[in-house]
Amino acid sequence: MSLRDWDIVGSVALRQVNGKQITVTPGNFARIEAAIKDWEAKEAVRQRQSVEELGRIVNAALNRM
Repeated sequence: MSLRDWDIVGSVALRQVNGKQITVTPGNFARIEAAIKDWEAKEAVRQRQSVEELGRIVNAALNRM
């Protein structure tokens, strides 16, 4: 993900992810770019954890075969 994937208007950034609109505002950050990077870092962790969980489910299913 990169900043060019976002529509930034003033202090609000918008992006479509998996059919859902994501809205990011600076909140506790001084700049919108920092808030976007923080959201992207959290999203990357969430996605990695999701894939790891799926891997555990698939491994368990394969071990039962």
